[in-house]
Amino acid sequence: MSRGGVITLSDLSREQVSEWLQSFDTVLCDGDGTIWQDDTAIEGAVEVVNALQQRLGKRVYFITNNGLKTRQELFERSRRLGFQLPSEQHIISPTTAIVDYLGQRTEFDKARHKVYVVGNAAIARELKAHGIDSYGAGQPDELTPGDKWQDFAAREFGNPEAVKDVGAVVVGWDEYFSYCKMARACNILCSNPDSAFLVTNRDAVHKYPSFCIPGTAAFVSGIEACSEREALEMGKPNPLVLESLIESEALRPERTLMIGDCLKIDVGFARNCGMLSLLVGTGRYSNLSAVLQEKEKLPQPDVYLPRLGDLLTHL
Repeated sequence: MSRGGVITLSDLSREQVSEWLQSFDTVLCDGDGTIWQDDTAIEGAVEVVNALQQRLGKRVYFITNNGLKTRQELFERSRRLGFQLPSEQHIISPTTAIVDYLGQRTEFDKARHKVYVVGNAAIARELKAHGIDSYGAGQPDELTPGDKWQDFAAREFGNPEAVKDVGAVVVGWDEYFSYCKMARACNILCSNPDSAFLVTNRDAVHKYPSFCIPGTAAFVSGIEACSEREALEMGKPNPLVLESLIESEALRPERTLMIGDCLKIDVGFARNCGMLSLLVGTGRYSNLSAVLQEKEKLPQPDVYLPRLGDLLTHL
């Protein structure tokens, strides 16, 4: 089946569906909005994911920009919900990508360096599990009543030793984001040119039915502005997160299907990596018309389905 406009499987013949299923060996599957919502599996997703592996022999990986849990925690959730992934190695997450990146970075020595985290405690847990010390994660850091920024700066930044052994600044979603955290990250990055500057993802906003909240991109943009440095994204749509799988030949992009619910992140990731893409309507695009309205602004998927569970009748 050749690429063209967006199609739905219901528009294809049995032979065309079979051809499409044979066009990939590996499946990368997004998490939130695609196969689960929080701790609840989306209807039909478990059966499809397990059938892709057990009936068709596909290699399946879950790939998420969720930096609020470690890889082990995400794997435990997947098993609890009924997804039968072979091991936690089949979870690709920003926290793991950060650990892998620091482990390969010659400037970073985990025996000497520590990491400053503007983000949640899961980042610290992942770092600790791999022998990397960190500080700041999941903690408030604000000016105390009566304190002035000059006092804070003199107290915190007056001693050069405070930043000497900080080998990386990592930014994730942080409900305690503050001026003090931005100032601390700015000082580290400006003082240590060799310090890595990493971000779990650049999701700008998290949209809920009744409200919207700032995403990680809102936090990292401020730190980028004051440090005059650009953070390296450790999640989709950056192809960097697949480097190890591609180098080990566990994955061939041209024989891989990316399944997700977001045009910018998931379909954009597929496009950046040279993969096929399947967009499901259980996230922000509940119908094909909404997808097509974005065709002048955002990448379009190869295939659209209202929900992943609709694929089950074809497996």
